[in-house]
Amino acid sequence: MRLVGPSPVHFADRAHFFAVAARVMRHILVDHARARGAERRGGNNLTLVLDEAVAAPAEREVNVVALDDALNRLAALDSRQATIVEMRFFGGLSIEETAAALELSPSTVKRDWIVAKTWIRQRLEV
Repeated sequence: MRLVGPSPVHFADRAHFFAVAARVMRHILVDHARARGAERRGGNNLTLVLDEAVAAPAEREVNVVALDDALNRLAALDSRQATIVEMRFFGGLSIEETAAALELSPSTVKRDWIVAKTWIRQRLEV
């Protein structure tokens, strides 16, 4: 429902659709985490187990609100890398699917993905 809303939505292209879908999924998860945090003491306690998307080789849990904050900071530095993280993690797209949606080469997406993961991982470990 959040994706299309009360009025018809027209997506410019496939990349636009995937970018919007990933952003909506991100906002749904962050809103849920914040609501759970408001319901009980300790605040913002929703965690997700991340696979290779953002985590180190072994799976790890990360606070969704902290991830959202890190993504917002990354977007201020490099919006393309933030979009790639959204599409890969929240949208579930592969490197190749992300590259096609953004009209980039897979090697560019892979390089940006590695840099963005490292940057986010450093911010989440602080």
